Amino acid sequence: MDMRNERFLEAVDTVILEKRNREGIGRLGEKIVHASLKLFYDSDRTHHEVKYEGFVADILNDSGIVEIQTGSFTPLKRKLEAFLPRSPVTVVHPIPRQTTVIWIDPVSGEFSAPRKSPKRENVCGVFRQLVSILPYLESDNLTVALLFLDVEEYRMLHPKYGKRRSTRYERVPTALGEEILLKTPDDYAALLPDALPEEFTAQVFSKLAKVRGMALSAALKVLLTLGVLSREKVGRGYLYRRNDKKKADCQNRA
Repeated sequence: MDMRNERFLEAVDTVILEKRNREGIGRLGEKIVHASLKLFYDSDRTHHEVKYEGFVADILNDSGIVEIQTGSFTPLKRKLEAFLPRSPVTVVHPIPRQTTVIWIDPVSGEFSAPRKSPKRENVCGVFRQLVSILPYLESDNLTVALLFLDVEEYRMLHPKYGKRRSTRYERVPTALGEEILLKTPDDYAALLPDALPEEFTAQVFSKLAKVRGMALSAALKVLLTLGVLSREKVGRGYLYRRNDKKKADCQNRA
């Protein structure tokens, strides 16, 4: 086990132990993933939950601000508007690499045998979150860190409908994977599918990047704004052109 992963799992164990000694896993406001990442990125708790410019930063230290964002990026907008003119900000977004699901019986409290989920998160899906903070992506003070994790996901079965209406109870990280830093247009260009041609339609991008609907619209909007792509009107649609020099495989980064 590498030192980075070992240090991360130590942070996870510390958080789990503290929760068990207090109210039990899943009952506290702050979830295990969020709390563990705070401890991993800065072990000094005096740097956690620090008031700054009218908001509370997850981490504030000599290197700047770290915000752990496990869900929607929309709540970040007002924070970034206040933080970025005054401090470097790193937004850490954990992405499940491998999820093992454990079902909880709501009556007996018993856990099912763990089963690996066949679903895989596509890193290109992050554009759906990034579009929420689009005005700030070009700031020199902003870095987005995509952090891949293996997780155990505990889901509470619905008393009547079982898995069909189950709810997520808690996620517990079990391993730390790759970290992708997004700061410059070249970093975002590296997320483009390797097979993407120099010129392409939205339909081609959708197929190769495995995104569609709102995620497709968000990806194209972000990449156009950052200058990674350009486009021209052709008939009733658009022809897109990649402006980057290097290629990387978006869908296989997950």
